[in-house]
Amino acid sequence: MGVMALMGGGFLLGMWYILVRKDAKLNMRPGMSAEGLRQGSGAPSFGQTKQEIDRKLALVENRRRRQQIIDSRLAVQEAERIAAQQSRLLEEEAERERLRREEQRRLAEEEENRRLEEQTRQREEAEEAERKRREEDQRLTREREEEEARLEAEREELRQLEMAAAEEQRLAELEAAKLQEEMESRAAAEAAMAELQARLSREGAMSGDVQISLMWENYNDLDLHVVCPSGERIHGGNKISECGGELDVDANVRAETKKPVENVVWQGETASPGTYQVYVHHYKKHRKRRTRDPTKFQIIVNNVGDFREYHGELTHGEPIKLVCQFEVPERDGQEEYAQSQMELKMRLEAEESERLEQQRIEEEQQRQSEMAAIEEQRLAEVELARQQEEMESRAAAEAAMSELQQRLDREGARSGDVQVSLMWNNYNDLDLHVVCPSGERIHGGNKISECGGELDVDANVRPETKKPVENVVWDDNTAKPGGYQVYVHHYKKHKKRRAKDPTKFQVIVNNVGELLEFNGSLSHGDPIKLVAQFEVPSAEERQSRLEAIRTELDFMSKGISSDADDLEEVNVELEEVQVELEDEEMNS
Repeated sequence: MGVMALMGGGFLLGMWYILVRKDAKLNMRPGMSAEGLRQGSGAPSFGQTKQEIDRKLALVENRRRRQQIIDSRLAVQEAERIAAQQSRLLEEEAERERLRREEQRRLAEEEENRRLEEQTRQREEAEEAERKRREEDQRLTREREEEEARLEAEREELRQLEMAAAEEQRLAELEAAKLQEEMESRAAAEAAMAELQARLSREGAMSGDVQISLMWENYNDLDLHVVCPSGERIHGGNKISECGGELDVDANVRAETKKPVENVVWQGETASPGTYQVYVHHYKKHRKRRTRDPTKFQIIVNNVGDFREYHGELTHGEPIKLVCQFEVPERDGQEEYAQSQMELKMRLEAEESERLEQQRIEEEQQRQSEMAAIEEQRLAEVELARQQEEMESRAAAEAAMSELQQRLDREGARSGDVQVSLMWNNYNDLDLHVVCPSGERIHGGNKISECGGELDVDANVRPETKKPVENVVWDDNTAKPGGYQVYVHHYKKHKKRRAKDPTKFQVIVNNVGELLEFNGSLSHGDPIKLVAQFEVPSAEERQSRLEAIRTELDFMSKGISSDADDLEEVNVELEEVQVELEDEEMNS
């Protein structure tokens, strides 16, 4: 920019000089320039002046460039000087830092050495103090042990005397307890054998020198399996085996008795020598009888006169259970061994009974009095609890049935000998589905079925009531025998009523006079839920059931069973079945 300004200034100066020259005479003819009209006066012309100015400007530019080069060289020299000075300062600073760090490291090493020396001194002092303390403790321990040994010797002498007396008393008590346990075990075994024999007689079972029997106390279906030495399995699907054994009693395939028995027997001396394995399988839980699990059972094995008893329990769904295994020997050796064992046992029992008879009588009298008082109190408490439970259960059942009847009456529902009802307590729309033995499904889209059932009450299609009920009914004697399935479906949640999920419900089934109650809960979006299954019996099955109940009642009347509650239940069932049969005969 300075060069351009200088050139512009020179140009203006030259123009001014030309115009103010006195010797410049211009000829103003058209087409002529002032430069060509100058008179020859010896002064420089405009072109010469411009050339002179350009020359001078070139000189000025060269000088400026030389000056810039010199300045740049001086700047480089100055930068190099400053860089060298800074490098020297950095080296000096690094040297000072190195010396400082070496000094710090030396001081730290000295401090660490002093600390280690101090720690070593303190450790040595602590070790010395600990050594002295241990020596003192050892001395005191020796003195204490010597004193304790003296006292222990005195106490041991006294304890030996006391133990001798206590051992003598304990042996006497053990002997008495053993005798008592043997007597109780014998009594229990005799009771079990009496009960087993009564059940086997009731079923017309066979007997033999090798026999396995299974007993339990509810309506569930337990299965007895016996594996022979050949590997063949005897069970409900293979009752007569090639090894000579036979399952001649298979109980509770249907829920027929509360005192069932199963029996596998080899008649005469047909059982082959070898190892036999006994299994028990919980095959089915008859829900309509409301039996509870786990089911306790007894296995009684007669191994050529050697009777063994085993106990266990099973829940439906558990795997088959190995209960015991035994060896059937060659007959001659087994009979001699059993005879000798029996004689030895009888002789020992006779001697023991004679020696402890008087002591047992006195202890037995005292124990009997105590047990009588305890048993009386226990029976009173059990009876009170049973009565309370029955009252609560009866009250709940009566309340449920009363509520159901009120709702059915409110909706004008029909009733029959087979009837399925659904109750819940909000505005949601639950649907009752019943599948007949033919496979036909009764529900809101198929209210009147070909199998005779009808959905005569369908509630809360719109949110109309907070106490809804749905009802599927068959007129008397129209329900076909077979298996029925009951489902519940949460069809719709009426949001404007703000009903909450899950929705609890009750299903009450009247199966030809047998009332069954089922509870559950569903939320909207859950899949349809199977709630219950039940079997509607045929006339022949009802007659068979009546005969079984009569047979059990005959045995109870002869004193085989002394359970008054079971007898009352059997009487009630007998009366109900008798009434049902009379009604069917009248209708037919």
